[in-house]
Amino acid sequence: MDDLELLVNGMKYAGWTSLGVTRAIDAATTAFTASLTEKWEAGNRSLAQVEPWPILPGDACEVRLAGFPMVIGYVDIFKPSYSANDHTINVQGRDKVADLVDCSAVHAPDEWKNIDLLKFAQILAAPFGVTVKADIAVGEPFQVCKLQQGETAFKAIERYARQRKALLMPDGAGGLLITRAGVRRATTALVQGENILNASGTIDHSQRFSNYQVKGQASYSPDSTGETEAHIEGSVTDSGIKRYRPMLLVAEIGGTTASLQDRATWEANSRIGKSAAASVSVYGWRQSPGGALWEPGMLVYVRSSWLRMDGWMLIRQVTYERGEGGTTAKLEIVSPQAFDPEPPDGKKAKKTKAGKKGQRNIWAEAIGEEDPPK
Repeated sequence: MDDLELLVNGMKYAGWTSLGVTRAIDAATTAFTASLTEKWEAGNRSLAQVEPWPILPGDACEVRLAGFPMVIGYVDIFKPSYSANDHTINVQGRDKVADLVDCSAVHAPDEWKNIDLLKFAQILAAPFGVTVKADIAVGEPFQVCKLQQGETAFKAIERYARQRKALLMPDGAGGLLITRAGVRRATTALVQGENILNASGTIDHSQRFSNYQVKGQASYSPDSTGETEAHIEGSVTDSGIKRYRPMLLVAEIGGTTASLQDRATWEANSRIGKSAAASVSVYGWRQSPGGALWEPGMLVYVRSSWLRMDGWMLIRQVTYERGEGGTTAKLEIVSPQAFDPEPPDGKKAKKTKAGKKGQRNIWAEAIGEEDPPK
């Protein structure tokens, strides 16, 4: 059976009652939580625990799932508790990238010219001992990358990552990965009555808008004028929202009309895709016995008549758990459009396609597409 292993300062700890790991494609860090019993009966291979475990915030830790490293980082929270019958502790932590998320970007110089996204991220991450790599092309260098006073290192990297339609996520080894969603597909479908343990869904249009407009100033150029620097913008329409609901954003960095158009597209797609979300739980952490783990960023085909879902969805987040409920993986899935680089209304309109027995595909309608993504 696959196991979750917790190591603190190089020492492996057993006797935990529950342990879980959460990893997401749109979250900078992988987090874990473990509830541990400080005294348990001796087994055939070990003596009973008699001394309190020396686990404290700031301790180096590692969590391995089925032999694969998931968290290489630090303990954040230590919570002891006891009663007349037991004495337990709860330990919570995140990987090394947490320091990029929490800490300010303090660097001299605070401005770089003709630098690409990967190099910029590596410079900001280096003081924290965090490595950065990319599994995608990061695009052309930026004319200027400049820090904003007080922002965290992660926020600074994220501002420029948006301009390259890139995502930032943990690499499982304590580093940061620059990537995109939907590069891989799960080999196993999620099917009601077969491998879905339980599921729930939500379609929420409260955070969608009819039009997204991004305004900003152009990056400096010797050929630019005051007028061209002050008046650039990008705009994207979401035809799925019929009411007048505009959103105006100020670009985080200077750029071009094309880069502001990309920024508007990113905002629209993110909100459209996340408006159709579901949570699906399955037994085990692997897609099939001995197969690959369920992982965030994968496209997975979902077939559930009760959810009225029949098509490709994107795994945004996975929580691997073992406790009283057994060994399970909880998959948070969204429309692939949440991370689609194409404008939401740039695709050819299609007629609504009914599902089996004439059922409406409400998930496809929620994101403006009726056919499963190819």
